[in-house]
Amino acid sequence: MLRTHHCGELNHENAGEKVTLCGWVDRHRDMGPLQFVTIRDRYGVTQCVLDSKQSPLHQDLDKLNLEDCIQIQGIVRQREEKDQNSSQPTGAIEVNMTACKILNHSKELPFQVKDTTVVNDDLRLKYRYLDLRRPRMQTNLEIRHKVIQSCRQALCDMGFLEVETPLLVRSTPEGARDFVVPSRLHQGRFYALPQSPQLYKQMLMVSGCDRYFQFAPAFRDEDLRADRVPVHTQIDMEMSFVEEADVFAAVEHYLQAIFTDIKGINLPTPFPILDFHQAIDLYGTDKPDTRFELTIKTVTKLMQETSFSRFQEAACVRAIAVPEGSRHSRKKIEQWQKIAQQSGAQGLAWVKYCRGEASGGIAKFLNSTNIENLLSIMEASDDCLILFVADTYETASHSLGAVRSVIGKELELIDHGKFHFLWVNKFPLFEWNCQTQSYNAMHHLFTQPLEEDAHFLESDPSKVRGQLYDLVLNGVELLSGSIRINRPHIQKKILEIINMPREESESKFGFLMESFAYGAPPHGGSAMGLDRLVAILCGEESIREVIAFPCNNSGIFPLDGSPAAINEMQLKELGIKTSD
Repeated sequence: MLRTHHCGELNHENAGEKVTLCGWVDRHRDMGPLQFVTIRDRYGVTQCVLDSKQSPLHQDLDKLNLEDCIQIQGIVRQREEKDQNSSQPTGAIEVNMTACKILNHSKELPFQVKDTTVVNDDLRLKYRYLDLRRPRMQTNLEIRHKVIQSCRQALCDMGFLEVETPLLVRSTPEGARDFVVPSRLHQGRFYALPQSPQLYKQMLMVSGCDRYFQFAPAFRDEDLRADRVPVHTQIDMEMSFVEEADVFAAVEHYLQAIFTDIKGINLPTPFPILDFHQAIDLYGTDKPDTRFELTIKTVTKLMQETSFSRFQEAACVRAIAVPEGSRHSRKKIEQWQKIAQQSGAQGLAWVKYCRGEASGGIAKFLNSTNIENLLSIMEASDDCLILFVADTYETASHSLGAVRSVIGKELELIDHGKFHFLWVNKFPLFEWNCQTQSYNAMHHLFTQPLEEDAHFLESDPSKVRGQLYDLVLNGVELLSGSIRINRPHIQKKILEIINMPREESESKFGFLMESFAYGAPPHGGSAMGLDRLVAILCGEESIREVIAFPCNNSGIFPLDGSPAAINEMQLKELGIKTSD
């Protein structure tokens, strides 16, 4: 080995030992008779010192650049108490250098390899190998590794088999555009990169696998944002002979293992459950942040009794009561109004109630009885601000949900040290598409309808709820899943409702439905966004910070310049011509 120890493990117990360290020059200080070199690797840093001006090493150290890759030999000694650095695990010792070998020089750096350095994202991604040397990024990679290992062990303990599914598949409609791969041997035909292993994991259940998982790459050609990239990794699992509660228990078990190992937190289970309509009614969204209350209430009947014409004519009036009403200026309320309007509302009405009096906004339209009844329904006390949206139920809920989310952050109502999980289930199976004048599957096409709603498949599909579920963590959708269809006639009916031609359904899904005809068991599963989970555990806003080599916001990989053109010979072999 080129080293005897890592740079983060030496302490006072190693005093007097001869050691060899390898790493990168993190810091170099020439203080006349003394030279200090801080060497860094993945495990930490160690301060090394040369305290003899007569040593020939002085000339060698003069040649050092930051981020040179070096090997240092020396004797560990304890620092004087006044010089010890309690913030570093190695802060009680230093290495008295006897040799320093430059293993590889570093050219001038495009940016300093420090956590405190502010760097343009594209520059960071172009030199990602330097960016990843930063302690924060090293920590993120280590946490990602530990999450995977904890999850894998927990799933194995529950009897799951890790099975790889194909990465070259048939193109099927699954909610996003496919990345397609041309075939050289079968010109004019294309593979697709899988958006998920959905069809294959279901067929694994038909095969008798019983319990499957994998850390599956999912490829989706869609618009990008902070938590969306062209390829992400999901913790994919499927189980046979189960109901919804069994899937919930399995997911909660592996999350308990992860949070115990990574955070030292014992997650209380089972996680709370709200159905889709309850979540919308309380929070205006199906992925609410439940670390703070601020619930939405319907006040239609009460507000129609006021003299405000907008309320009298509205199909629905919904409201939230914001604490500390006296501190919120008109300018701030106007900012929240813009949030509501961006979410579809025409406006945001308001009234303050402070020191026993209503003021501002629509106060002149409310009498004392209106105010008294409003405070009762809203469960509000003195010094509050009540915000209203009058519109359809859906628009009022959605817009107030968006305002609620912003208020929670701006008023610091959120305890960022907490992790609040919430299951949301019983989603509508279909949603109406006004452009195509037909139904779309709300999540995906393979979901079993709720038994009590199955009769609506023929009469009114809009009333059919699916055995669908999401897991939300601190307002982030972390997981989606469902109990699957396992009978061919039900699957065919779902495809008919979304107006998929029979020829197309047979072409794209015939192999799946054929498998159902051979005794497919009841089954269900889920897919959790590994990158989103790791980002939350690391305290990162963007999942790009927990992916080793991500693209930028435009889908470009600055490191290697992809996507890039291919040469004419490759195009000819594939039988492809490109347009100018």
